[in-house]
Amino acid sequence: MKKSLLIAVVGLLVLAFAASLVYAATPTNVPPFARNQTNLTDAQKQELAPLFNQMTDLRKQMFEVRKQVIQKQVEFGNLTQEQANERIAWMQERIDQGFAGPGMMGRGPGMMRGGHGFGPGWQQQQNK
Repeated sequence: MKKSLLIAVVGLLVLAFAASLVYAATPTNVPPFARNQTNLTDAQKQELAPLFNQMTDLRKQMFEVRKQVIQKQVEFGNLTQEQANERIAWMQERIDQGFAGPGMMGRGPGMMRGGHGFGPGWQQQQNK
């Protein structure tokens, strides 16, 4: 009994180690929308590359606009500068991690507390 339990534990550890190696080998500098291209030919990838670059540029523009909106909220007295800095840092962190897709950078309407799904929005829940 003890021997079979030991074998099972060792097997689970080996599987966990193998899974961590696979996860570590996943490139993180590739945007999420471009990660699942394993079944594309090189020509297809080259054809998509300008579109992905355009999406990246648009995301950068969205980030700049969102920073301006947050600064306006500070001017209007709805946020303190410290709160604004925290939100901007949070958005920058999301971008650096590759998670910044449409609707994923801010904490505004449409995002629930955990950042998953649709709902009344983080700001609206905070104001209740």
